[in-house]
Amino acid sequence: MKKLLAIFIACVLAATALPLSVSADGEIKLPFELIPPKTLSMSKVYDNDSTDINLSFSKEQDMVKFMQDLAEPDKRLDVLKNLGVDDIGISAQIDWALDDKTDWHHDTWWDDNEATQVYGIGYDKDGHARTNEWDIVDLWLYPQASEEVWITRYGGNPEDLNDTRWFGEDFEDGVHRKGMKDVLKEGQYIIKHNEDGEAYFTIDYTAHTLYTRMRYYVWFNKPDAEGDLKGYKLFSDWSEVSAFGKDGNQWKPYAESDIPAPAVSDGYVNGKEFNGYPEVSYKLTIPEDLTEKFTKIRGFGGYVSIGAEARIKGTDQWVERQGSSEPGTDMYFEVLELAGEKKPIYKGTEIEFRTRYFITQRMGYNTDVVSEFYSPYSEVQTVVVDRDYMVKEEPKISSLTGGATQNQVTTFVKSLKSDSDPKGSTFGILSARQKKVKNNSISISWNKVKGAKSYAVYANKCGKKYSYEYLATVKGTSFTQKNLQKGTYYKYLVTAFDGSSKLLATSKTLHIATKGGKNGNFKKVATAAKKDKVTLKKKGKSFKLKAKAIPESKKLKVSVHRVMKYESSDPKVAAVDSKGKITAKKKGSCFVYAYAQSGAYKKIKVTVKK
Repeated sequence: MKKLLAIFIACVLAATALPLSVSADGEIKLPFELIPPKTLSMSKVYDNDSTDINLSFSKEQDMVKFMQDLAEPDKRLDVLKNLGVDDIGISAQIDWALDDKTDWHHDTWWDDNEATQVYGIGYDKDGHARTNEWDIVDLWLYPQASEEVWITRYGGNPEDLNDTRWFGEDFEDGVHRKGMKDVLKEGQYIIKHNEDGEAYFTIDYTAHTLYTRMRYYVWFNKPDAEGDLKGYKLFSDWSEVSAFGKDGNQWKPYAESDIPAPAVSDGYVNGKEFNGYPEVSYKLTIPEDLTEKFTKIRGFGGYVSIGAEARIKGTDQWVERQGSSEPGTDMYFEVLELAGEKKPIYKGTEIEFRTRYFITQRMGYNTDVVSEFYSPYSEVQTVVVDRDYMVKEEPKISSLTGGATQNQVTTFVKSLKSDSDPKGSTFGILSARQKKVKNNSISISWNKVKGAKSYAVYANKCGKKYSYEYLATVKGTSFTQKNLQKGTYYKYLVTAFDGSSKLLATSKTLHIATKGGKNGNFKKVATAAKKDKVTLKKKGKSFKLKAKAIPESKKLKVSVHRVMKYESSDPKVAAVDSKGKITAKKKGSCFVYAYAQSGAYKKIKVTVKK
């Protein structure tokens, strides 16, 4: 087994408590300064007519540390108690303007008012959604130094009168929710048609400029004077404006000399363990200028990871950790078998470790890599093992059911002799899917799972003669495998684990082909369901969901490793069979997923009236 080192990265910045009054009933002191992102960076996602833009943004380390404390169950309770709140979280809003940097789309529905407390941000006092397709008023954030999101995505079919994304939506009381037709001006867009004759709009960014700005906000629930829970929101200022297109700044990749060694300190054994071995922690400091560089690298489709190597003091060979992690303030991975496979590590053993950044740079999100390099190594840190860590044999499992340890899961997955979906796997929880594909690499992504602290990725070439191999354990919701053969299909499984390394969920098997050959992939799933909704009047009623997987290119053959599959999030409300027939079981609502082998899927909301 490949030997690993796991590191939990703690924040070194001192927290600053700032009192912020929110109302006559509630006051809260945040342990960080609520300021907007200092760096925004944009690039185009695809080299085609798509309007998709990748936006990367920075975070302050003290805010990241706060978010990571909230993600740790034990620390979360202390945070809530110290602040005197019932619940708290951080989100973000993204505003945009086209050509005129004063023509922003923010309005009062984005703010804290009576409507947001009842219906949520983006809704008016009568419960109407009042934001258009490109408005992002509630963005899920991850606790890392910088991250990215795709914005200004597909905005509807200008020739389909029923497409609310383009034409907006009229409510019975006369309120109109704006569509893209309402917010774009004539001359700003061009209507085109795809190979199937379906209309779409595109924007020539060589002639137009997209402007964005962003702000963070904290939401929390706190008892009022009468003891009733009341919701509050605190907003940062808006960030400086970022531009892409005609008047946007040109991107110039960094040189190796621009990226210093990681600044690490204070290594220690944190008392946790993984598969019987200790977990090692240390502190990482990312200065503001380096966070800015990382944000810009990500904005143009690049990647920044931090890798580590470890060894028992006195030995010569450093053991490299598989996979990589994005630098933040609270990342971790474990010391595995440095003494040898299934051998114990005894109290008093000294473990040395060092880290370095790995940088991948592109000129645009889906363009070819222009440079890849490592930073210098950090200074070597030494920790002393505080007790004996003995390896125990665990019983084998027969399916991927919740509660299994990662060691049990790895043993089971590596024993699979089929490309079929393993027993116990589900689609809807993780929704693992193809993210992007190159000649020699495949990137996959998945949904964040509630309670998950890490995700393990397994893969190999498709085919019964290829057993799964363990690739990496990561904290984020994406992974890239490199050094692959072009024009070749690979299979992937993703598993989610809680803080005790117990299994929460397993994805369905992905089958994805690299580029450079005659093989292609499915890019999306189309269904006949209108507005992605199905309503069944009562128990026993049914609806045939006709789903079709759409290939990325008509010129490439998609070898079908798995036919279209269907899954209900709650079969007790509505069940779905292998042919897509949805049958009402009882009053309520749930989701039905139609998904292809690449993980492309369509999510249909099913409502059973009675």
